[in-house]
Amino acid sequence: MNWFFRFLVGLIIWLLRKWGRLSAKTVVVNGIRWPYLDGGPPDGETVVMLHGFGGDKNNWPLYARHFTKRYRVIAPDLAGFGENTRDPDLDYGMAAQTERLHHFLRELGIDRFHIAGNSMGGFIALHYALNYPGELRSMTLMDNAGVRSRNKSELEVAIDEGKNLLLAKSLDEFEGLLEFVMHKPIPSPKFMMKAMYLEQARHFEFLDEIFWHITDEATNNTLTDRLSEISVPTLVIWGRQDRVLDVSCTEAMAAAISENKVVILEDVGHIPMIECPRETALHHIELIAAH
Repeated sequence: MNWFFRFLVGLIIWLLRKWGRLSAKTVVVNGIRWPYLDGGPPDGETVVMLHGFGGDKNNWPLYARHFTKRYRVIAPDLAGFGENTRDPDLDYGMAAQTERLHHFLRELGIDRFHIAGNSMGGFIALHYALNYPGELRSMTLMDNAGVRSRNKSELEVAIDEGKNLLLAKSLDEFEGLLEFVMHKPIPSPKFMMKAMYLEQARHFEFLDEIFWHITDEATNNTLTDRLSEISVPTLVIWGRQDRVLDVSCTEAMAAAISENKVVILEDVGHIPMIECPRETALHHIELIAAH
């Protein structure tokens, strides 16, 4: 990709962050460099937003703009993703990611906040709610991993066959991947698609290894049997047409978490904060305002 298209990609990302009233910052914690987005009033209640596998902090600006007039938003790149470290010797399991997140937030002076996570980020949020419930005002889970479903998703069927549908080996496959995770993909310029694909392709083997580690953990160390331990007010949001994690995952959470609300969004896939940011945010803000 030539310099002009790289410039355009950077400009679009900058504009999205500007629209979301977010600024890019970095902090080093225990030797790990954490890039993150920060926006909203510094003295406002804090909402921490965690991206999913293959995502990064730039998944959140369209969504965060609904929050940053009133709330402070923190959206980090988790270790192994975005501009965070990709050290092959690190543990990228959910427990290790949760501990790193805890130290990151403490470094920022944040010890009481609302947490939200999509997919893998929701798996980490569940761990946080179990390990540090006293730090959380509320938890919002968006198509989160870590819970058994009654029905297998398309991704789970593929995993049983040894296939990883969340990484692409060509630009055409990458376009198909976007159609897989979003029920109605957002139209994007070809150069943006190519930039996203090339970034993933640079780290294909590294990301594939993390994927299978998370898959093994989600299968063999599911948190389903610990959901009843969660004491944090919880909102579960799910896309009805999610092909990555089946909507039947919501049943276990609705049955076991003592204080919960489940919202199923029609014509939405795996990433509701991107597919329908306003509607998703309205449900999220309702929970925050109540707690």
